[in-house]
Amino acid sequence: MKVNIISTISEIAGKKETHYQYTDESKNSYLAGVPIVLDKGKEATIKVSNNSSTTTNIHWHGLSIPNNQDGPDITLKKKEKNTFKFTPKESGTFWVHSHYRPVENQVTKGMYAPVIVRTEADKSYDLDEIMMLGDTLENNDQKSKMSGMNMDDMDMSESDSISDTINGKKVAPNLELGGGQIGKLRFVNASANNFKTVKFPFKVRVIAKDGYNLEEPYEVRNFKIAPGQRLDVEVALIGKDNKTYTIKDGNAKVKIKYKGNNKTKAISPFVPLKTDNLAKYVLDKSPDISMRLTEEMEMNTSGMKMKEMINGEVFPDTGTFNVKVGQMYKVQFENADTMAGMSHPMNIHGAHFQVVEKNGQPTNDTTWYDTYPMDQGVKTDIAIKFDEPGVWMVHCHILNHEDNGMMASFTVK
Repeated sequence: MKVNIISTISEIAGKKETHYQYTDESKNSYLAGVPIVLDKGKEATIKVSNNSSTTTNIHWHGLSIPNNQDGPDITLKKKEKNTFKFTPKESGTFWVHSHYRPVENQVTKGMYAPVIVRTEADKSYDLDEIMMLGDTLENNDQKSKMSGMNMDDMDMSESDSISDTINGKKVAPNLELGGGQIGKLRFVNASANNFKTVKFPFKVRVIAKDGYNLEEPYEVRNFKIAPGQRLDVEVALIGKDNKTYTIKDGNAKVKIKYKGNNKTKAISPFVPLKTDNLAKYVLDKSPDISMRLTEEMEMNTSGMKMKEMINGEVFPDTGTFNVKVGQMYKVQFENADTMAGMSHPMNIHGAHFQVVEKNGQPTNDTTWYDTYPMDQGVKTDIAIKFDEPGVWMVHCHILNHEDNGMMASFTVK
């Protein structure tokens, strides 16, 4: 497959703006990036050409691949190319995005695309759609101040500071589903800075997070998703009458045109992931590695600037944590931020992990994550094991926090 990175003028949420796009070889327009569809266990070759107006790179978020294919260290100057080769070990919903600092601007302006790794089970769905959640900068100063804040109790749907988008549009193209059919919707929070709350007019079944199937799916009518995270849901509707349903993310929406009939509810092809609970390996030990997350305002020659810190330092002075291939580690993230409601979704490259404790209390959670929101005032302990050697980044996926220093690395040998 060929991916072409271009600069263009796009109409986002009714406003024309300078934008980047990941397109295909035919240079079709994909406001939310050309879907990169791969097969589990089959070697993939992706040729990337940077025909945009800026230097960039691309990172394969969530995929367990060799370190030299991960992307952050592979700089693509204007007119440069690079070929990525790897074999996906897992199936699910992932994405690719710029990791070239300052990252916030490039991702906000479209430097990303969805990555889907398929299995035979995916063919059983009557509808399989990608939902890239994004937003545009209406008021950059206000939005940056709100980045990472818990918006659960705030109605931002009429805010003039944020225009939410689904697949690059305020109103995404309609979906269609009939009675007795079942659909999979793959949500990716591609926002550079903002948590998203997706609301449904009916119950959906959550079946996967961060690319991995759940051991125990559950039903919801809405969910919150942090920047960088992915979440897959199943939609299965019945009823005789034709209806139009609206799914919302803030002030963005997508409609499902439902065609009624007398069919019974569809049987799900989903297979739960039977997994090991990693808590038993680390629960009774002290953290091997601790990261204290804080921020402070500093004055420099250009004015006031936020310092986002790990253990009191900003990247690259945060250093690296030395670990061994194949060894299980307990890592503690303490969000000691004094700004109430500030959550830091921490992303680790090269491995998935389980959240085993919060403030010393076991979670009994077997979900696999690569990005997880570390809430203010909470010490969150994870269990993690790296299978691939190399230098792997760990950073806040609120990208202006990463740009302002909340990033370090694991050196795996």
